[in-house]
Amino acid sequence: MTAVQVLGLVGILLIIGFLADYLFRKTSIPDILILISLGYVIGPVLHIVEPSELAPASQIIAILALVIILFEGGLNLDFDKILPSAPRAIMLVLLGSGTSMAATAAFFYYLLHWELLSSLLLGAIVSGTSPSIVIPLISRARVTGEVSTLLSVESALNGALVIVISLVVLGIMTTDTADNALSIAGQAISIRFSLGIVLGAAAGIMWLWLLSLLEGEAYDDILTLAVVFLLYFIVESINGSGVIFALVFGLILGNGVRMARLLRIRRTVETTEIMKKFHSQMSFFIKTFFFIYLGLIVTFDEPVLIILCFALSLVLLFSRYLAVLISCLGNRTLLADSGLLTTMLPRGLSAAVLAQIVVASNVPNASVYPNMIIAVILITVIISAIGILILARQAREEVPQ
Repeated sequence: MTAVQVLGLVGILLIIGFLADYLFRKTSIPDILILISLGYVIGPVLHIVEPSELAPASQIIAILALVIILFEGGLNLDFDKILPSAPRAIMLVLLGSGTSMAATAAFFYYLLHWELLSSLLLGAIVSGTSPSIVIPLISRARVTGEVSTLLSVESALNGALVIVISLVVLGIMTTDTADNALSIAGQAISIRFSLGIVLGAAAGIMWLWLLSLLEGEAYDDILTLAVVFLLYFIVESINGSGVIFALVFGLILGNGVRMARLLRIRRTVETTEIMKKFHSQMSFFIKTFFFIYLGLIVTFDEPVLIILCFALSLVLLFSRYLAVLISCLGNRTLLADSGLLTTMLPRGLSAAVLAQIVVASNVPNASVYPNMIIAVILITVIISAIGILILARQAREEVPQ
């Protein structure tokens, strides 16, 4: 393709990405389904774009997607909403991710006779929900603020947890340290999480102060994104969790006014709506092209694989149901909405990005991961969309006329 043709194609894809997002907000049809389908049509079906032409950029796009999505997620989390629901959200995250990972690992280890670490890696990748899908979906349902906040916080935390645990398991597989896997994994997770949290908080506080000095500058949002990329590189270089750093850094900036008061910074610091909109636009740009790329590389020519992924999605649904019931004990409001909480299990960007990272690592069964994970993403997203449509209809019927 010529440069002019590429530019025209990019314009068309962005317009379709906008329309997909618009339909998502208006109809609850997740944009992921539209974007992956589009990629599948222009790739394997019509051969307008060959995946090999984009393969060299896939790793860069994957890392960009991780950083920008988590940073934006932190920017949009409000301390006032997080703190009351944090204990229960953390319980749901740990139970939901833990049961999903264990159930998936057992499914592949005992039934399909995969190696244990390969089973655990797949379980880790598909263990968490996606904030970029959950939050827009839940905004269309008539539920209490408590339920909405719980799901929002859970999905935001899940995105980071899934990435960190998956990368730790992948690190164990690629360094031949399986004999001491449990202790090594525990230490690695603790160190990576701790470094990510501490450095994210420290850098966030420092940047708040610097932003107060840069107030009024036209490109402070671009400078902030540049700092996120640079510090992500530094944190990863010292074996910290760059994704946790991005989340915490965004969380500090997104709650700048409160942090300024707590730290007694004289000038009030606030992350402006312009900055949030800029990072949201970057997130939209990256997400659009990444999911279209996934559609380009996916193949649905193995019916057995689709059936297997459907069975796995049902396993994930059942394991989430158990986690929801335990997490909601003692709260009638949450128990009343346990059906909605259970169906909110869509896997998304984190799982998709990790699939590409696994392929690049050349671990056993690496080539199988993308098709399986994309199939699980599609099936769980469909389950969530159907759940929202049914529950939203029931809510409308229950509203007094």
